Amino acid sequence: LLRYRHFEPIERRQPQVAEDYARWFLARLRSLEQRLTAQDFICAGRFSAADISVGYALLLAQHLDLASQFTPAVAAYWQRLQLRPAYRQAQDRQWAAAREQGLPPIAAPDLRP
Repeated sequence: LLRYRHFEPIERRQPQVAEDYARWFLARLRSLEQRLTAQDFICAGRFSAADISVGYALLLAQHLDLASQFTPAVAAYWQRLQLRPAYRQAQDRQWAAAREQGLPPIAAPDLRP
């Protein structure tokens, strides 16, 4: 999606390919809907590495303006993940480190040519 919508030179961008990737991603998230309706986390009845992995995908999807298309349970799950104290602490540390290094306060996925 990033490649065909943002990174390729304008003449080489492929809007249909980017849209197909977006639909594919969102379809995969729909498979989580039933599970997340019944439980707060992906597996083991608790927060695990699976939630970190899925959470990263949701974070990137948010940067790609796909969050408005999340199913209700996935959207609620993403909100829960973002409210976790460890998530908020990691975000705060990331932005503090960027400031200390003189980097712009813009998330990398938002730095597009």
